[in-house]
Amino acid sequence: MKKSVEKIDYCSKYFKYMDLINCGETQSLAQLNNLPKDPRTIASIGNMATGILDPVVEQFGEIKLTYGLCSNDLLLLIKKRPSPGIAPQLDQHAGYEVNSKNNRICKRDGFACDFYALNTDSLTIAKWIVTHLPFDRLYFYGKNRPIHISIAPENSFAITLLEQATTERRIPKNIKKEQFLLKE
Repeated sequence: MKKSVEKIDYCSKYFKYMDLINCGETQSLAQLNNLPKDPRTIASIGNMATGILDPVVEQFGEIKLTYGLCSNDLLLLIKKRPSPGIAPQLDQHAGYEVNSKNNRICKRDGFACDFYALNTDSLTIAKWIVTHLPFDRLYFYGKNRPIHISIAPENSFAITLLEQATTERRIPKNIKKEQFLLKE
């Protein structure tokens, strides 16, 4: 049976597939047909919603999704923006989708989304995720910035700090769980 991603289809207790497909600034402005084509992407969106997002909502309340699925069409549009600040070959927002040459956009399996909670800082939420939930990669940009979280068949539990230094450039720093939990 093929799963659909119609506007009314819930993928979890709190989220519809379209919540994770139509979020993000560029997608909101462009209103592209950003639908996933690969069934593994659809399944991964559901796994993200049930495995990460629902537990976060139950623990902290309402969240705001800021970036979800990135199809090839959306990727091409984002790349036209000045300094897009994305790494599509690594960040898992494309899920299992392919580019115009039929090559996977991201070599990593799984799916990613970015979000923040309306009533709790991102550090508190990220520490809770690291302590309680299985994940592949967590990118932490700062207490008042969205969290990037991904899931994969074989979760690596990798944590990367991407806080902005004194320059405009963010320099990734991989850290261990224990270090991250001590972060203030």
